[in-house]
Amino acid sequence: MHRLWRALLCGVLTSLAAMVPARAQDWPTRPVTLVSLFSTGGTGDVVMRAIAKALGDTFGQQFVIDYRLGAGGAVGSASVARAPPDGYTFMMTATGPAVLNRILLKSVPYNTDTDFTPVIVLGDIPQLIVSSPQLGFKQLPDLVDFGKRNPGTLNVGHAGAGSMGHLAAALFLARSGIQGTLIGYRGAAPVVADVLSGQMHAGFPIVIPAAASVTTLAVTSDQRLGFLPDVPTAREAGTDLLAGTWFAIMAPAGVPKPIVMQVNQTIDRFLKSEGGAQQLARLGMRALGGPPERLTQVIENDRRTWGPVIANENFLLDSN
Repeated sequence: MHRLWRALLCGVLTSLAAMVPARAQDWPTRPVTLVSLFSTGGTGDVVMRAIAKALGDTFGQQFVIDYRLGAGGAVGSASVARAPPDGYTFMMTATGPAVLNRILLKSVPYNTDTDFTPVIVLGDIPQLIVSSPQLGFKQLPDLVDFGKRNPGTLNVGHAGAGSMGHLAAALFLARSGIQGTLIGYRGAAPVVADVLSGQMHAGFPIVIPAAASVTTLAVTSDQRLGFLPDVPTAREAGTDLLAGTWFAIMAPAGVPKPIVMQVNQTIDRFLKSEGGAQQLARLGMRALGGPPERLTQVIENDRRTWGPVIANENFLLDSN
């Protein structure tokens, strides 16, 4: 009798073990939700749509974008952290929501290390330093001079609390010796719109097509961008400022590894294809890709880089 029970138990365990990869192989059997923390029309949205199409074409299922904005990405991130780890919810995040929020804000309703499964880093992109054409500035020192001559007057827009634009703008004011006001928006597009109208003196958006309508004074990369060869880096223009935003795909913690790897490999092929790389390049983004472990390393590197900078500058940023 004992031998019979052991045989039955072994059979059940073997069947269960066989079912796990089968489910992963059959995935997806229904539409998959891609949570976006970024407003429509911005760079994050354009990239997300390209990724959704690449995944849909490969797997023959809809990958539906669900926009969950607010609190510098914390609202959407927290919702994904609570989602079932069944492979039907993924999220496109970035440096701000994944790394900076926990450094800059007093309370964050998720833990990047324990609540999410890294999938793939998509690419990175620097911030632009732009100003209203109505001000007539030609170079970054013009903006710095205006801010110094008018203490407390300069207002600077950024893409939301905890974003790289927020951090870069705050660091710019501190290192330039300017007293100014930081104004948070929901994404880069409304920042550019208000800079263009003159409601904002300056802004720190990432590269988006609409930015061509305003005056670009500098980029926060370590070298000039190939598609903006005449725009100097902030360092070239006299302000020691280096900042960039990466975008990545993550999932709730506990998603089966076979599903994670299917998504990773599909997106990686897209990023390394000529068409995929060109799509990102048109947005000012350098395609990265690679295994999930690369994203883990990027997150760790950013913590080591920005943690001391924030501490040294005595930053603790509020909802602005």
